[in-house]
Amino acid sequence: MIINSNVPQTFQSSRHTSPEKTSDKIKAGIGAIAGTVIPLAAIMKSRKIKNPFKMEYGLQDMLILSATSVSAGVCAGMIGEDKATRKNKLKEGVFQFLNASIPTWIVGGVLKLPESSSKFNNPTTKVLSVFGGLIVGMFGAAKISNLIFDPKDIHPDRKLTFKDCLANADDVIGALVLARIPLIDKLHAEKILPAIYAYCGYRAGKSK
Repeated sequence: MIINSNVPQTFQSSRHTSPEKTSDKIKAGIGAIAGTVIPLAAIMKSRKIKNPFKMEYGLQDMLILSATSVSAGVCAGMIGEDKATRKNKLKEGVFQFLNASIPTWIVGGVLKLPESSSKFNNPTTKVLSVFGGLIVGMFGAAKISNLIFDPKDIHPDRKLTFKDCLANADDVIGALVLARIPLIDKLHAEKILPAIYAYCGYRAGKSK
């Protein structure tokens, strides 16, 4: 592919326009699943938990699993790729990790405010805090990702997409789990967190 050297490449426009190959998806899928299952098994073993559906997730667990799933998905996806594609996968991996971890981290901090006040320690305030923290975290994560790879703001920013927002389902579930809202506790929504983390790693690993 011939690229005009006078036209700066951007995070988005520098991506390959060729369709994703089945082999790319397989590599990314295997890596992302391994990057989720192995550390989850290690955490369970350290806590002597035998059933993954009985796992209770804390903020640290969520950050570890999001990091390992994305890292493994990207590393597996890089196998056999050229330098430009590997660089793009790395960029997408950083974006996906920040998009998965920063909102959860912010919400974890924000939730301490209502929990420290008897007046505001109620489900309504917690839910508002969760979604407020998620919105700030999502756009903050995108901003930080763009600053890492384009600190001088030369190129157009990598924008949040609808799929990125869907991937933030882990943040929504994780944040509500951290909030310890009775209804959410009864739904046991945290059981699907590993699958969502694996999906984030898969998306990053198969990117072109």
